[in-house]
Amino acid sequence: MKTILVPIDYSRDSQNALSFALETARLTGAEIILFHAFFPITSPPAAYDVADVVLALEEGRTKDLAAFATTTVQELIEKSATTNLTVGYDQVSIRSVAKMGTPFKLILKALDKYKVDLVIMGMQGGGSISQAVLGSTTLSVMQASLVPVLAIPKGVSFTPVKSVVFAVNLNKLPAAVDLHLLREFLLVSEAKLHLLHLYRNNSQQVKFDARPALKTITEKLEGVPYKVSFDVAEDVAAGIQQFIQEKAADLLVLLPQKHNFIEKLLDRSVTGRITAHPLVPLLALPFGSLPPVAPAMEQEVLAG
Repeated sequence: MKTILVPIDYSRDSQNALSFALETARLTGAEIILFHAFFPITSPPAAYDVADVVLALEEGRTKDLAAFATTTVQELIEKSATTNLTVGYDQVSIRSVAKMGTPFKLILKALDKYKVDLVIMGMQGGGSISQAVLGSTTLSVMQASLVPVLAIPKGVSFTPVKSVVFAVNLNKLPAAVDLHLLREFLLVSEAKLHLLHLYRNNSQQVKFDARPALKTITEKLEGVPYKVSFDVAEDVAAGIQQFIQEKAADLLVLLPQKHNFIEKLLDRSVTGRITAHPLVPLLALPFGSLPPVAPAMEQEVLAG
C-alpha cells in the first residue's frame, strides 16, 4: 500500500478518520493525501479572473488543511503520552490538497490522479439509518470506487484493530477477487481474521460446496491464518451483527456483489441493526467478477 486518500470536512468525524489513516500509514509506510473539496461562499467579483480566484482559494484552503493535519497529529501524539496508542505519527508523510467543486466527483478524480490504494472517510449521522449513517458522499464513493473504502462511524475513536470479521457470500465469490490490501493489513496488524458465510436456510447449507471458494481465499490471503464460520440466518444483517458481537470485532469487511448491495445493506430495516453494535468501521472491498462454488462447523485454516 502506497497511498491513502482521506477526504475531510473539518468535522470531528473527519479528524477521527485521519487518526485511523495515520495508524494504517504507520503500519504500511503509505503516504496520506488529505483531501478537501469546497464551494466558495460567494461568487468572485466580475472584475477578477475566475481561474485566478479559484487558484487563490485552493491555495488558501490547502494551507488550512495542512494546519489541520499538523494540529491533529500533535493532539494524537500528546494523547499517546498517556495511552501509548500512537507511535511515530509525526513521521508519516501527509500531503494536503484542496479543490473547489463537488466532493464526490473530485474524490473519484483524486483516486486516479494520486494512484490511491485505500480511501478512509468518516460516516455522518449518529445511530440513524439509510444514507444518513454513512453520509451520501461516503455511500456514493463506496458504490463507485475501484479501490477499497474504509468508513469510520460517527463517535468511534481509533483503537488498534485486533479482530476482523470478513462477511462474504462464498457462493458468489469471484475467482479474480482482489484481497491484496486486506492481506497486507492483516499481516502488518496481526489481527485475527474471522470469515463468515451465512446461509438463508438449511437447504442452501446441504447443497452448497464452499471448498473451491475457500481455496481461492486461502490463495489470495497467503500467509494469513483465519477461521471460517458457517451459520443459517434468514436475516443476514442480524446474523452479521451477532457474529461481530461474539468475536468482539474491531472491523467489518464486506465484498458487495452489486453496486446496489451497499444500499440494500444500509437500508432502514438493515443498517440500524448492523451498525447497532458500537458502530465498528466498515471496509468495503471493490467486487471482482465471477461465480460460485460452505460446509463444516468452525474450522481453522492456515494459508500458505
